[in-house]
Amino acid sequence: MGGVSTGGGGKGGKRNVDQEINMVPFIDLLMVTISFLLITAVWSSMARLNANAQVPSSKPKSDTEQKKKDKEPAVLHVRVSDKDKKFILQWQAGTKTDDLVSIDMEADASGRYPKLEEEIKKAYISGQGPQNLHGDDLGFQSAEANDHGANALNQAILHVDNAFPFQEVVRVIDAIYVPRRYVCFVPKPQCCGKPDKSGKSGEGCPTAADDVPAFNVAFSAN
Repeated sequence: MGGVSTGGGGKGGKRNVDQEINMVPFIDLLMVTISFLLITAVWSSMARLNANAQVPSSKPKSDTEQKKKDKEPAVLHVRVSDKDKKFILQWQAGTKTDDLVSIDMEADASGRYPKLEEEIKKAYISGQGPQNLHGDDLGFQSAEANDHGANALNQAILHVDNAFPFQEVVRVIDAIYVPRRYVCFVPKPQCCGKPDKSGKSGEGCPTAADDVPAFNVAFSAN
């Protein structure tokens, strides 16, 4: 309990005005308010950053480690400039960034971006060499399974502003998914070759390679 004194009272025939206030309901209300504040608070989500320090090491890298690093696929960055109405494609490998092309944001009657689709297909085809992108994996031997890249997709990062409409984001993602590749997820002789018109392996294996997107898309919202 808590007491409140208003001063005076109790003498000269006057009634005592001191009162006791029940503080339990106030404490309950305060706890409920704090609980709702914590539950409904909007927490700012932080973008994940690669924290690997790009500094020279005193220990020289082995030839195997250097070759493995040199063969890591580059990342395709798709930047949406809603202000300039353009798409900007960039390659990034480690700390090195190469500008690829800038495309006008022009949609067709169905709402798709044909120019963006065409440039992403060109970027994938041309990037399989210098950018070390994963290409078709139509089958592999069991002994090579550990080095096989069937489960590894090429990475594409979509950079958009928070105000960019969601339906437009979906259309950009659809454009990034246009380049395809054929992948066997089990070794030969269970899987090999592209599927023919009937869906069977063109090389006589029990199953044919699966048609999958060439890029895996991640978001980076501003």
